[in-house]
Amino acid sequence: MRYHRILVALDTSFLQPAVYEQALVEAKLHAAEVKLFHSVEAEINPLGNSTISPVGTPLESGYLSPSAVDYELARQAWDAQIAESKLWLQEFCLKAEHQGIKTIFETELGNPGPQICERAKDWHADLIVVGRHGRTGLKELFLGSVSNHIVHHAPCSVLVIQGETVVSEDSI
Repeated sequence: MRYHRILVALDTSFLQPAVYEQALVEAKLHAAEVKLFHSVEAEINPLGNSTISPVGTPLESGYLSPSAVDYELARQAWDAQIAESKLWLQEFCLKAEHQGIKTIFETELGNPGPQICERAKDWHADLIVVGRHGRTGLKELFLGSVSNHIVHHAPCSVLVIQGETVVSEDSI
């Protein structure tokens, strides 16, 4: 199977370099173009609903219906996270382009699993490359599993990079 479009789901975890490097390996192997994508998770929204599962009671976790001030502060924090992610995505994009890989990037606010699947569908990706943190049991129940969601809902093939996986730059 040959891949033409590879969507790379990047986060800020320790897996970021391994996911990125493996995506470049695949892009070179298949002469594919790459789209780097990062989703900034929103913990509250204007309706007061949580987009991720809270841990603890509402008072302990801060998952209360936000006031206008709280929402504005959250919006400023989200905007700052999006701006920061655009900077590092742009750096990754330039590095890939220097290696002859056609690359674009996108970042936005929302729930990563569904967003990644939707971006893959909209962009007609052949492959999604994503990291797996290895959460199990209660951690997975409360924090969710982005990679699990993607594997079960993706419109294309998925390459999951395990937490222990390390791709050396020598192999690229």
